[in-house]
Amino acid sequence: MKMKSSAVDSHPGDILDLILDDHKDLKRLLKILKDPETDIGDRYAAFEEFGPLLVMHAKPEEQTLYVDMKKNQDMRIDGMEGEVEHSIAENLLKDAQKTKDEDLWSAKVKVLAELVDHHIKEEEEDMFPQYKKKSDKKTRQELGEKYMQLKSKMGKVDPMFGGDGIHQSAAAY
Repeated sequence: MKMKSSAVDSHPGDILDLILDDHKDLKRLLKILKDPETDIGDRYAAFEEFGPLLVMHAKPEEQTLYVDMKKNQDMRIDGMEGEVEHSIAENLLKDAQKTKDEDLWSAKVKVLAELVDHHIKEEEEDMFPQYKKKSDKKTRQELGEKYMQLKSKMGKVDPMFGGDGIHQSAAAY
C-alpha cells in the first residue's frame, strides 16, 4: 500500500499496512548499517536517517498496535515482547549516538541493525498475520488513524528530526 503522506492523513489505512510501509525505509537503511564493507561515511549518513525513522515508527506502534495486542490474551506476550525489543533498540541507538570510537560505533550499530532486522521479520512473518486473524478491519483502521496522528505529532514536537537532531529525538521519547 504505497501512499503519499497527505493521502494517508486524509484517508487512514490499516495499521498493519502503515507499519509495513514504514518497514520498507527501515529495511533499506538496515542493509547499509549491517554491511561492514560499506564506506563508514555512508553508514554514518544511514544511521543519521535511521535513528529518527526508528523512533518515529516505534513509539506510535507501541501506543497503538501493542496496546491493542496486550488486550487480547493470545497476543499479550507478543505485544510485551515487541515493547521490550523496542526498548533495547532505543537504548542501543542512544548508546551508539554517544560513541566516538569508530570501530566500537560500527559494532554497536551492527548489533542494533541485527536486532531491528530480527524484530521486523518476526512482526511481518508471525505477529502481524496472527493479529490480522484476531482483529477486525475497523479496529485496524482506527489504530492506523491514531498511529498517523502520533507520528505527525512527534514530527511537530521535535523539529530537529534528521541530521544531528536524532540525539535529542531519541532521548525525548
